[in-house]
Amino acid sequence: MVSYDVIVVGAGPAGSIAAHDCAAQGLKTLLLEKCALPRDKPCGGAVTYRGLEILKGELPPRLVERRIYGMRFLLPSGKKAEFISDKIMGITTMRSRFDEYLARRAVNSGAELIEQARVVAAQVTDDFAAARLSDGREFTSRLVIGADGVNSVVSRSLDLRPQHKDLTRVGLGMEADFEVGEDGVMKATQGRPDILEIAPVQGKVSYGWVFPKKEHLGIGIAGAAAHMYPLRPAFDGFIRTTERRLGVRLPPGKRRTYFLGADGLAFRNTTKRAMLVGDAAGFVDPMMGEGIAYAMKSGVFAARVAVQAAEQDRYDDSLLSKYDALCHKQFGASFGMVAWVGMRGTSFAEFVLSRASGYRIASDVMVMLARGEIGYSNTPATVLRRLPRELPSILRRYLQTRREARYQKTAH
Repeated sequence: MVSYDVIVVGAGPAGSIAAHDCAAQGLKTLLLEKCALPRDKPCGGAVTYRGLEILKGELPPRLVERRIYGMRFLLPSGKKAEFISDKIMGITTMRSRFDEYLARRAVNSGAELIEQARVVAAQVTDDFAAARLSDGREFTSRLVIGADGVNSVVSRSLDLRPQHKDLTRVGLGMEADFEVGEDGVMKATQGRPDILEIAPVQGKVSYGWVFPKKEHLGIGIAGAAAHMYPLRPAFDGFIRTTERRLGVRLPPGKRRTYFLGADGLAFRNTTKRAMLVGDAAGFVDPMMGEGIAYAMKSGVFAARVAVQAAEQDRYDDSLLSKYDALCHKQFGASFGMVAWVGMRGTSFAEFVLSRASGYRIASDVMVMLARGEIGYSNTPATVLRRLPRELPSILRRYLQTRREARYQKTAH
């Protein structure tokens, strides 16, 4: 006997958004979470505005550590590239509290939540979907949504992903929150705790970050898994370098290691009676490693298709593939462009960022990307469209830079 319309496995942002939207549309929804909430979660804790918009202003202020208005890139050459705006780009938050809020929000919309419910297997048949827990309990539904992260049991049980990871197709990272106090945060950020910082990791083809919070600095590194070993020495080296650069002692924090999903659009994310969302599907920004907003959006899409399936009483792959189509339409062009940039190496990214830094049009484009107003693939067209009215300020900036360069040359 089918007990639920939808079972969602995993109460991260993707799963909780999917469960909320399904329940809000009248579907009998079960949300299974392997841990007790709140629970620790490896993540830098930055949520772009495109993700916040999905909540329609419902996010409680207590969950906002810092409002973010800019990004600073420290380039391998030693140069800096800054993009700062008066429009909010996103926030930093503590993932334990953020994820618990989203799960409770799903419950408030009508979903049933069971914590400490570790799913060890999933199954689909022509008549039902099922999730079996480590304690032997089994729940059945008309549809299962796998939101159980990059190590997804649902995806492997249903042969939507290989049983073993291909380290050339996933990312690997380590991060920690370092408690430095509010004064320490202000000192480390030179009074600008509203700027996210991205920096290279010495000896690795990867990147690191420093994300300001109220009394903590979220610091981590990530890169292609095949190039990140040994991970712990690379992370500790990045922390030591960051300590010297910021002038703030970083007391040892709890290090968290994690894989990053990737290639979400290169795989099928649906089969009969099942869909994958968020990290389980591999929806992570290939350039910045940001996954929360993509996870939340994929949860919205999955719920939309789940409602259609319930209305038509159809759970075949043909109907559920509408979910894949929505994700490809939303993410495809941008992910493809980032892959094109990535093939040109870090030198190409440095070339673009260093020359774009300081121009208002570049900051505006960066904000539009973070806010979801455009995708990466829309960037060239957006720049060309805005270029005529921005040209005078660009020329003034260019001439000023040339004068400063000549002055420094004669001064030496």
